[in-house]
Amino acid sequence: MVFDRGLPFDCRLRLHSRSILERFLACLALESRVNSESTTKFSAVVTICLGVSAIVLPYLFGTVAVMMLAAVMLASGIVAFLYVNAARKNGIRASFFGPGAQVFAGIVLLIWPGLALWLVALVLGGGLILSGISGLSALSGSQVVNPSTIKKVEYWLIIGLGILLIVMGASGSALLLGTVLGVALISIGLQQWRLASVSV
Repeated sequence: MVFDRGLPFDCRLRLHSRSILERFLACLALESRVNSESTTKFSAVVTICLGVSAIVLPYLFGTVAVMMLAAVMLASGIVAFLYVNAARKNGIRASFFGPGAQVFAGIVLLIWPGLALWLVALVLGGGLILSGISGLSALSGSQVVNPSTIKKVEYWLIIGLGILLIVMGASGSALLLGTVLGVALISIGLQQWRLASVSV
């Protein structure tokens, strides 16, 4: 700088060193911001691809989700089993029924993950059928002379969806689970991409 020439040499050296340090820190901040943006966008793309895969391959993702749940159940059952065993050694009365049931359920679901998907289809389908029947009975028992046709169609569609889910069994629940999970993952990925673009 022109106005620094009248200063002593050590002061000029300090000012020059400070300006170099400020430039270096600014470059580091810019580089970290660019790296953070690219990492966030890469994570967003991976999340969106996983969401699309969950919709395209619902049975695979449903099976993986059930097997992960089974592994968690098995691990927690083993830990609870060890805890009960230690408690009984210390004279505390504790039952092995709960941990044993957890371990058994975890092993069964690991060997046969389609069973859990079938049970989910049965429970969800039964719930939808009961919901539709209760809605239709509430409409017929109400004081309204001409109930809404749209409501009737809506309740019949709910009943039909429940029947379809039960008939499809494990495939139906996997399709439902994969669609819901896929849409959620795609939404999260798009949100990550928007946040990365805004933070630039």
